[in-house]
Order: sequence, then structure tokens, then C-alpha cells
Amino acid sequence: MRKTVFILCVLMCLTGCWDQLPLRDLHMVDVVGLDLDEKSGEVVLDQVVTVLHKPGQGEGDPRSETTELKGPSLVEAGGQGEFSDKGPFIRINTRAFVLSERFASKNPIEELGFLLHSPYTSINAPVVILDGSISELLDRPSRGLTEKLSNFITMLESNGIMPNVSMMHFLLSSKEPLEDFALPVIKRSNGGVALEGALLFSRGQSSKKKLSSEQVRVLKMLLGSSNGRQKISAKFGDGVRRPFAGHTQDHIFAFSVRRGSSTIRISSQSKGLPTAAVNVNMKIDIFDLDHKLQSFKPAAVNQMELVLKKYLEQLAMGTIKELQAANSDVLGIGLHIQAFHPKRWKTMNWREDYPQLQIEPKFDIQILNASE
Repeated sequence: MRKTVFILCVLMCLTGCWDQLPLRDLHMVDVVGLDLDEKSGEVVLDQVVTVLHKPGQGEGDPRSETTELKGPSLVEAGGQGEFSDKGPFIRINTRAFVLSERFASKNPIEELGFLLHSPYTSINAPVVILDGSISELLDRPSRGLTEKLSNFITMLESNGIMPNVSMMHFLLSSKEPLEDFALPVIKRSNGGVALEGALLFSRGQSSKKKLSSEQVRVLKMLLGSSNGRQKISAKFGDGVRRPFAGHTQDHIFAFSVRRGSSTIRISSQSKGLPTAAVNVNMKIDIFDLDHKLQSFKPAAVNQMELVLKKYLEQLAMGTIKELQAANSDVLGIGLHIQAFHPKRWKTMNWREDYPQLQIEPKFDIQILNASE
């Protein structure tokens, strides 16, 4: 008898019929977009909300709706949602925060700081920068754009292209004098999104300087955080060599990174600034693109390793120069000097010295799929 009563109670809990109305009315923010009105200078808040239509037992038709709010500040713009038929919103499941370059250049942490103390806010969601207008991106979005955007942002990190920065990390960075980072810059492309590059931040402020998508890959190598999923390929046409492919006199090839690591070495001199070396060790697989080689023989492999070493060191040097021009120490060289060379650190004025520092990238390349 007790067993029968227990089973009936469990079945009642699993039916879920009485909660169809709350599911139907549940508004969950997928994307929060932040921009500045070009004419008025007001903050523009766009919220892409998933509304579940025709909810049933484990089913439903999710649809995206966009609400745009404006105000002198973000708090005031958000408050307008209380008077909208699409608010108030449940923000706990926000997938991503998208900031326009205009918004990111105007002290965004001051506008967003209240989120650290705001309930029902998913501050662990990643932050990305949009090249363009938030309203144009989200106005009548193509089918599945929200899902594409969310998956793309996740893919940037999981595929080893560049790490995500959460809203919490973004907001707290202003309190850490050496916490510099790069945020992905995306643009709309063919009904979806594409990586345009990365915007460099220094002490929580936008430097207004960007890395190209090619330099973003190089930065990942310099950080030594490759998880082995990078698949770096190339296309060739009209005799032009595309990024991340090498060539010798006999053939053209591309490569993928299987494993990568990096270390920072500081050489401290009695006079002048110390010098830094970023040593990158990469184990890669190569691909013959023009099918001129029957096999990768030792002599050809050695030549390829030298070509790639020189090519990547040139790209890395250009990337480092961009970091220094932005006064953005994404590589963490300042943290390294502070931790391992404290006496030398005390003699430096880091923000003035960093752009003048001599930083040399050194690559050690090993091809793993070479023939014996």
C-alpha cells in the first residue's frame, strides 16, 4: 500500500500540467547588447529574450524577441523595462554580453559596475565586442542568430582560438593594475557572426587598438595555452601566400597545433630596462597543400621547421608591438617580473617602461608527422 501511494505521488510530480502557464510567460534573456546612441549619447540596451510558445511536457517552440530600451545611463535604460509588456526579465541565464565599440570606449566598467551587486544577473557570461551597431545586429535577427552567436563565442575558447572573458572578470579588472586582456571583436557575416579580431584593454579601459584575427591566433600561441584543437589551414590563389602557411622552394604547406606551451624569461641588467623573451614550444602536424611531396622526409621537415620558426617569429613580433602600443600587457610580463624579480620591479614605472621594453619571441617548432 505504501509503495502504491509513493508511486502515485511521484507520478503527480512528473506531470507538470499545472506549470504550463509559468513556462508560457517565462522571458529569459539570451543576449544583452549595449550601445550608445550616436546622436543623443544615451545608452541603448537591447535584450534578446527567448519566449517559449506552445509549452508541453518536455516540448515547446522557443522564439527570440528583441526589446530596445534607452536612457541617460544603463540603470535608467534598464528601468524602462518595468513599463514594457516584455518585462520584467529573468536575467539569470544570460548567455552573452555584447558591447559595441562605441560603448566599450566610454568607461564601460563605470556603467556596468552595479552588476556585481545586482541579483538575478549572470555575470559569469562572456563579454564580446561588436564591430558595428547592436541595433542593426539584432533588428529582425536571422533565424537562430542567438544560438549561432552563443555557440560561436563558446567555440572561440573550446577550439583554442582565444579565451573568453566573463563579465565578472571584466568588471574586477579595473581593481587590478596589471590585469590586461583582449576581448573578441565580432561582426555580422552571412546571417551569422565572424571573428574580426580583438580589442585590447589596459587597466579596465579600452585602448581603442585592435589585433587582427591573424594576430589573435599568434597571441594564443604566445600565451602557450593551445589545447590541441587549433586547425590552422590556408587557401592560395594568384600566387599569394595566406596566413599560417609556410612555403619552401618545392612546396606549400599548412599546419595544425597539437600541443603548445610558452615560458617568459627575464634578463635583468644593471643599467637600463630588463629584456624579456617569450619562448614558445609547439608540436605540430603539417599538411602538403600542393601535393608535390610524396612524403615528408627529414631534410624537407627541417627546412619547414626553420621556415615556420622565422615566419611565426615575424608575426609574433608585430603582435607584441601592437600590445606595447596599446600599453596592454596581455602576456603578463609585468606580473612575471613582479613575482620573480621583485627588486628589479621596484625600480620600474611599469606603465611608462612597458612600451619601451625589449620583448623577443622565440619559437621552437617540432613536426610530429614527419617520415622516418
